[in-house]
This record gives sequence, structure tokens and C-alpha cells, in this order.
Amino acid sequence: MKIAFVGAGWVASRHLGALVNEPELEIVGHVSPIAHERETAVKHWGGRGYASVKDLVTNENVEAAWITVPPGEHGEIERTLIEKGIPIFVEKPLSADRITGEEIGTLIREKKVIAAVGYHWRAMDTIPEVKKFLASNPARMVLAAWHDSTPPPDWWQHQNTSGGQMVEQATHLFDLARYLIGEAALVDALAKVNNRPAYPNSDVADVSAALLSFTTGIPGIFSASCILGNQAEVYVKLISEGMLITITQTGVAYESKEEKREAHMMSDPFLNEDRAFINAIKTNNPSLLYSSYEDALKTHRLCHNILEKYLNKPH
Repeated sequence: MKIAFVGAGWVASRHLGALVNEPELEIVGHVSPIAHERETAVKHWGGRGYASVKDLVTNENVEAAWITVPPGEHGEIERTLIEKGIPIFVEKPLSADRITGEEIGTLIREKKVIAAVGYHWRAMDTIPEVKKFLASNPARMVLAAWHDSTPPPDWWQHQNTSGGQMVEQATHLFDLARYLIGEAALVDALAKVNNRPAYPNSDVADVSAALLSFTTGIPGIFSASCILGNQAEVYVKLISEGMLITITQTGVAYESKEEKREAHMMSDPFLNEDRAFINAIKTNNPSLLYSSYEDALKTHRLCHNILEKYLNKPH
């Protein structure tokens, strides 16, 4: 299978590092408008470099493409690939705004193209045990947090290019909660943009919180901050009768009166979701995907509901 990457940053390298030893894959192209980025990717991973997706599809027979670009750059990239009938793997979030993701989702449905989304928390090998536990002892409350430092890229610090922290980072938390518990409605949300001399041009909320009501009748409290010096805590906590389950990107901790244990992640979730995408293409079976674009749109809508709620509050 001939594959290509649109975007040549860290996330692209994360997927390429997982895929490089997979059999029957040939990396044919890397797209980036930044010459040294695409040249570095070509040197390290092979294939050829292109400044645009149109150049890529004109010169290469691409059978699957990974889109790993900043949120504000989604749109025309997907349209070009979908019109060619090329299956796509899109890194979250679907777009910085609400409408671009919706438009791409409509085009995917019309063209019937296989489209996966990189919600890799779903692909952690610790999650099936959590789902099994919840089937007999359902969650009564969800607590989730993404408390971190401010990422250095300039695009991340602007609302119109990143979507803000709830859309760009905490989206993983909302998506996993949906995956494990079901759909949720927004009750309320608050956020604040503080004066930060180290980030004078940033206009994204640096502290935010949302209260959700899941269709199962349970409350969910989600918070995000980017004012710390490092990634202090990123988790989804599920409170069940007699059991606290804490999910992180390295494992799952189970804590009750009788026991306290941790299940460590043993496989690479990026490789798991990439393999699922490849197998879905080979078998023409989208149900193999951990997250389809159609399902990811539900998370996208929820995140933008939260964003619009606090942006529209009087200040």
C-alpha cells in the first residue's frame, strides 16, 4: 500500500515511527509548505517531498493519506484527497472551527471514503478492561482534566488557528468519555483569558471548565489549563459504586476498599489505530476503525458547544 503524509511535524513522525516496520507499506510522499520540514522527512523516512497536496496526488498513486496539520489548516487538504477517493486518517481536532469539520464530514458521506480520526486514547490496550468493568458496574460520575503548560507553536496560542485548549487538547478527554459512557449534553461552561506577559499575543482561554450531563444521567466535570510549567496531570476519572478508575496515557489505576492495582499499557496506541485504518481499507470495512470521522464529529460538536458557551458569556 502506497501511503503519504500531509504535515511533517512531530505528530507525523509519531505515526511514521509506528508504521516504518509494517509490511507492505511504501511511503511515497511528504507534504509541507516548509521546505526544510519535508526535506527532513524525506531523508529520514523515504519517499518524495511536495509543497502541496495537489502536487502530491498529481505525481503519486496514493492509496492512503495521513493528515497531521494544525487545526486551522484543515479543509482544502481533505477535499483534494476525498475527491480523488483516497482514504484519509485525520489527526484530531477535525478543524479549529465548527463548520469545516461538518463540511468535510458531508463530503466523506457523499464520496463514501474511509476516514479515520486520531483519537488514540480509544486505541489504548487498557481500555477494553475498563469497558468490561463498566458493563456490570456503570460510572456514576466523570471527572477529567488536562492541566499543562502552554505549547510553544504560535498557531496554538490563537483561537482561530487552534480552536483553544478544549478543542485542541481536552478533546481527547471528551471523546474517551463518550466512547466509554455515551453521549453528553453541555450544561454550562466557563473560561478566562488571563494577562500573561510571557504570552502577550495569546488569545485562547488559559483556564476553562465544563459541566456535562450524560444521557445515562450522570454528571461530568471537565477542566483544562495551560498556565503550568509542565504537564502536571492529564486524566479521565470514573467513579463507580465502590471503585475509582483513573485513566491516563500510560495505564489505568483501579482503587477500591479491597484493592489497589494498575494495568499498564503494553502496546502502542498509535500503531493500533494505524493498523485498524489500514485493515479497514484492505477489507473495505469502516467498522474496524477505532474512530470514524462520523463519530469524531460528535466529539467535535461537543467541544465547540463548550467553546461557544464560554465565548458568548458576558465579560
